[in-house]
Amino acid sequence: MPFGKRAGGGRRSAPREAAPLLAVFTTVTQSHGAILVDVSGTGARLRGPHVPQVGVGLFLSIGRIKIFGTVAWAERNEFGVAFDVALGAEHLEILREQVKRGAGLSPEQRAAIDGWILGSR
Repeated sequence: MPFGKRAGGGRRSAPREAAPLLAVFTTVTQSHGAILVDVSGTGARLRGPHVPQVGVGLFLSIGRIKIFGTVAWAERNEFGVAFDVALGAEHLEILREQVKRGAGLSPEQRAAIDGWILGSR
């Protein structure tokens, strides 16, 4: 399920960027790893074995990008975070560069990273 829609009819108007990056989210009591599935200036969709409840505030760290947000929705192993303050164009460009660097990974390497984050065997 996409986090918002890219065009027409969605609640979100900000364009989404596919962003298969490693992320760490920290709540008041715990920190967990997750995969950043996609991101816009106003929010992000993450996937992982630890899904916080809707309404929980958290601190999200994606490489050099650090931002506060609130869990907007949660389903099975995915959740959406609405950022407290929108990401600027410079931060989105940093994320694009990180995605480009990771684009050279083979499908097996990506699957291994995804499995490590999700705790798969």
